[in-house]
Amino acid sequence: MGNFGSKHLLGLAWLLPSIAILLVVLLVLRKKKGYGESFDRKVILGASIFIWVWEIIKTIFIFNSPAYGSVGVYTAYMLPFHICSMALYAYPVIAGRHHKLAEFVKPFAFAVTLLVTAILLVVPDFAGILGNLPNWSFVYDNILPFQSFSYHGTLLFVPLYMVLSGFYRPRLRDIGKATVVFVATAIFAITMNKLFLGVTDFMTLEHGWGNPFNYLIADRYWLYFLILAGISVGGSALTLGIAELIWKLSHRPAK
Repeated sequence: MGNFGSKHLLGLAWLLPSIAILLVVLLVLRKKKGYGESFDRKVILGASIFIWVWEIIKTIFIFNSPAYGSVGVYTAYMLPFHICSMALYAYPVIAGRHHKLAEFVKPFAFAVTLLVTAILLVVPDFAGILGNLPNWSFVYDNILPFQSFSYHGTLLFVPLYMVLSGFYRPRLRDIGKATVVFVATAIFAITMNKLFLGVTDFMTLEHGWGNPFNYLIADRYWLYFLILAGISVGGSALTLGIAELIWKLSHRPAK
């Protein structure tokens, strides 16, 4: 597991500066123009449209690629029901005007997507987002790697924008909300795995493909689920706690 070759590092080299530049431009524009929450919602809505466009591109590519089964067939495993795919649904919610629902989903949209995305960008082999080519040449076979890096880059951009703009103030006590949404997505993923008769592995909850704890599935599935939940909830709590500490330090009144 892991791939720290040239394609991985070059991918981060074009992705991370792009995110940083976009954040600086939007945050400076927000401050100079005195924009508020309505602007933040538009930014996140724009990010939502961006990842949905990439999802459509991915779908078209898979429909026309023999590498994922027969041409004209969409393999069930690639459906947008993985943990990272939840941003497709969470971001439009927090960009919407239903305030109570948005506030409830914000901790998940911040902590869980930030945590999972950071793991995948650091260890891209875990999800196979680098593709088979050794470089970033603009060719047909690199469509999905570009899609994956752009998609996951957006999942890094949105949580950072949420905090830096003040759209969301991270609090450790919000872990309860994040956990409720996470458990709901896990139940949904398990249901979809069963509906597709075991040929999918959404959130690695069916076969544990690529998961080092998958040996527990056959005899101790409850333990397997608890380990994944513990890692997800614990990591999200750590993310919220660190973000809250940074927020407090950065907003501490000057002496």
